[in-house]
Amino acid sequence: MTVARKTSTNAGVAPRVFLSYARSDGEQFAARLRHQLEAKRIPLWQDRIGMEGGRDWWQQITEALDVVEFMVLVMTPAAMPSEMVRKEWRYARQQGVCVYPVKGEANLDFTSLPHWMRSAHFYDLAHEWQKLLNDLNIRCQQARVPFMVEDLPADYVPRPREFEALIEQLLDQRREEPVAITAALRGAGGYGKTTIARALCHDERIQQAFDDGILWVTLGENPGNLVGKVEDLIYMLSYERPGFTGIDAAGAHLAELLAERDILLVVDDLPSVWNLSTKSDYVKNGLGMLLMQHASGFSVGFARKAFMMSFGQVLLGEYTP
Repeated sequence: MTVARKTSTNAGVAPRVFLSYARSDGEQFAARLRHQLEAKRIPLWQDRIGMEGGRDWWQQITEALDVVEFMVLVMTPAAMPSEMVRKEWRYARQQGVCVYPVKGEANLDFTSLPHWMRSAHFYDLAHEWQKLLNDLNIRCQQARVPFMVEDLPADYVPRPREFEALIEQLLDQRREEPVAITAALRGAGGYGKTTIARALCHDERIQQAFDDGILWVTLGENPGNLVGKVEDLIYMLSYERPGFTGIDAAGAHLAELLAERDILLVVDDLPSVWNLSTKSDYVKNGLGMLLMQHASGFSVGFARKAFMMSFGQVLLGEYTP
């Protein structure tokens, strides 16, 4: 996909729209669309023919998406299967940018798209030009899709056996959909549980399946203010802090927010004496959970299905709480 230069097509007006397209078959359509939007005084990030020399290509895209409200994505046969299109779209959703895909050609293969992209409205500008204009002239109300995961360390060493075992447990690979499961990583400190969990979260298959976001919370042996940690998760999903005083009420509200969403919840450094009660019915619908703990004795009482992986002596197998 093309990249944008940090200039607005309307002098003195902050750019609101990032126009993205596949250069191989979408450039002419995008050029016409750009001129049409400019004529309607829609402030765009200025398209460019090639890369800006000496600068990272993906960084330029993220810089654009960090400041605009909308991404207009020209969908053509080359764009439909593109991994870069998925990457741009996911990043836009994580930034709260409204993504408006438009049909660059009439006959597109929608079966090649993951379900979260297929469910979007694709504008047919032959009939919906005014609708697109109207939608670009109101404020974007898209909530951010949370991604609470740190970057991988520079010295990250893949562990393909454990990694693929976790992928198989968390995903229905035939349908590219998440599985409601609790996966537990158990082992002494220093065996890389947190790192492999981060790598899992950065995997495109996981992000594609858990398309409503990835939440991460770290507890430790002395978790402290549990209500505050739960409210941090609530805030990432609703941008509200209800001010709960008890963990039961906070947990119940979090469960309500998680309902009907395909979300992966990662709980790092679970306390050694922790017992997750059946009262906390979080694992339902498309929610997956990934738990990491140093000690060996903990139970996951509310999971409909669970999977345990022990680090050190790496043991893989079904876990029945």
